Amino acid sequence: MTLPLDELVASPLLVNQQAQKLDWDELLFEYELALDDMQAWLRGLNDEQIHFKPADRQFSIAEIVTHSCFSDEMFLGWLALLAQGRAAEIDPATLIGGDGARNGASRLDLEASNEACRKLARNTIESRPDPVDLIAAVPHPYFGALNAKGWLYFMALHRGMHRRQCERVIDAPGFPRSIGHQTQPREVYQPAERKTWLATQDAGSKMQEAGSKKQAAPKKTIAKKKTATKKKAASKSSKK
Repeated sequence: MTLPLDELVASPLLVNQQAQKLDWDELLFEYELALDDMQAWLRGLNDEQIHFKPADRQFSIAEIVTHSCFSDEMFLGWLALLAQGRAAEIDPATLIGGDGARNGASRLDLEASNEACRKLARNTIESRPDPVDLIAAVPHPYFGALNAKGWLYFMALHRGMHRRQCERVIDAPGFPRSIGHQTQPREVYQPAERKTWLATQDAGSKMQEAGSKKQAAPKKTIAKKKTATKKKAASKSSKK
């Protein structure tokens, strides 16, 4: 978000105002960035975790994400109508919290739904009329009147708010812990072989070091002999 999510939630009228300062590519970027955050976050979860409900009347992660996708499809339909100045065809009463929530969706279903929203958003923005009607608006019960740009900006904000809701599900008591799945027998993994290889290399290195020391030894002996010869020669000359 170009403004912190907390600031936008605390000052709802800023959403439509801020949206007018951005061009369509920037607005689409904000929305896709929110989608990317959700996609990356989902990949760390398994199906048991996304179906966990903190309480009977509280949403699971699967329900939160399916609701977000359902809402985005509706909002993009509104955006297309607003861009043409057809606000009269939109019924704000259809904006009901929780619509489209499904707990039966798998993690792969959620990822596919997010990508479908991305494709729909791109197609909607690319096919917008020129010029876009920015006078027509539809009210949001909390964020006030939003025009076509305002709704796209709100969609990015909406995704961020629901991602935080998902994080609260993870923090809830009883959330399933992650389970590692070993796909190969223990002896197949490389670390054991790698340790053996390192041990062999270390042994070889020690042998090489020992060999080099043995080769160096004769040189020291020769040097000592030369020194002894010089001493004998010096003693003879002194006797003369």
